[in-house]
Amino acid sequence: MGDRTRKLVALRARTDHDLLVLVRRELESGFAQLARLTSRQSPVFTRAQKALSTVETLLPRILTLTPEDKKRIEQEMEELRLRLASVPVYATAFPASAAS
Repeated sequence: MGDRTRKLVALRARTDHDLLVLVRRELESGFAQLARLTSRQSPVFTRAQKALSTVETLLPRILTLTPEDKKRIEQEMEELRLRLASVPVYATAFPASAAS
């Protein structure tokens, strides 16, 4: 293997590592946002959806991911997707009654 090829392989490995770190952070962020959600109308819901979308976009670009790691990340994505789908469309808040 030539020097140039070794450099490209090393660069690819670093890139994949950095992408994997980003994917994990986005998943963590998505799950953290879920804890604060009250409805799909919330900006927090949009942030959680964006985190999921980012993971969906980046995951196929990680070439050196082991099948086990890929499966685990896909399971986490599915869990996040299902939990987002279960968020109510509107908050069930009741307005305070006015004193007479």
